[in-house]
Amino acid sequence: MTDRSYVAENAAASAELSELVASLSQVDLAADLGDGWNVSMALAHLAFWDAWHVARWQHAAASGDIAPVYVGGDVTGRANEALLETWRALPAASAVALALAAAEVADSFVADLEDDALDAAIERGGPNWVQRFPHRREHIGQIRRALGRD
Repeated sequence: MTDRSYVAENAAASAELSELVASLSQVDLAADLGDGWNVSMALAHLAFWDAWHVARWQHAAASGDIAPVYVGGDVTGRANEALLETWRALPAASAVALALAAAEVADSFVADLEDDALDAAIERGGPNWVQRFPHRREHIGQIRRALGRD
């Protein structure tokens, strides 16, 4: 049986994210995270990557593949660079709503995957395609530290 502990971990990280964003003011959302990022941008970034992984799973299924293929190179870095200005331009309230909605969709989607799909993802080097909690917690911690709430 495939380890499904990620389902509870994803849900817990989503709850942490929801609790955090409910406490954020407009000033908090504009707070600097360094390297040209602010809190709102980090939330938009989370929304994108949750949606990205769901889209990859959906594309794989539509193509008749059991799981997404591994994408080599520094796709993550290049995508983040390309999307920075879009995330900066996005209204903070939209970033919050998108982050929460994308987390909910991703959690539900990956919770319903079959064991063979999960195993294929792990074999292809993609535990983060289902384990969304480490990425969320990384940015939750980053935001808390920046706001002095750690």
